[in-house]
Amino acid sequence: MTDDHISKSLQDLKKQIDKELGQKSKYADKHMAITYCGGCGYEPRAEALAAEIGREFGVRVEMHRTVGGVFEVDLGESRVFSKILLGRFPEEGEVVKIIKAKLGE
Repeated sequence: MTDDHISKSLQDLKKQIDKELGQKSKYADKHMAITYCGGCGYEPRAEALAAEIGREFGVRVEMHRTVGGVFEVDLGESRVFSKILLGRFPEEGEVVKIIKAKLGE
């Protein structure tokens, strides 16, 4: 391969990546956050959920460590899941479904 072919291939790859990122960027303005009890050992659950949300919506989820047994998920000003209110952790895929419903998908 010549340098021109490599350069063209890299340009094509960059365009493809930019296109894929652009498709998911429609959620970039959505503020998503998880507040969890660090002292209770909820961090791994919070990290796993943040990764699940990030994969689905292509966004970075803010994580806030606190105390008091909380595990809360917010979409902007709206609480979409509360362990305090429900007395349980979310099931796999549950929060993503709730967020999709809130976003009208």
